[in-house]
Amino acid sequence: ACEYRTLSLTCIPGLTINVLHALYGRTQHGICGGPVYTTSCRSSSSLSVVRGRCQGRSSCSVAASNGVFGEPCEGTLKYLEVTYQC
Repeated sequence: ACEYRTLSLTCIPGLTINVLHALYGRTQHGICGGPVYTTSCRSSSSLSVVRGRCQGRSSCSVAASNGVFGEPCEGTLKYLEVTYQC
């Protein structure tokens, strides 16, 4: 999900979310537009925040925002990527 949007994770009934990876920041061009001043930007709290809101639940939503993850790179549009299994 691009910055200012919300990412929703969902499992079918009876299964729960297991968060494997999460990144809030920017590590490449070509995603979500700009501005892009850096591609070596990540919030160190990405995984713990997403796990705290989603781990073991059947569904959850997480806002891709500095208010949730902090500001890892001023002036660069960020995104939230999550890898999970049910």
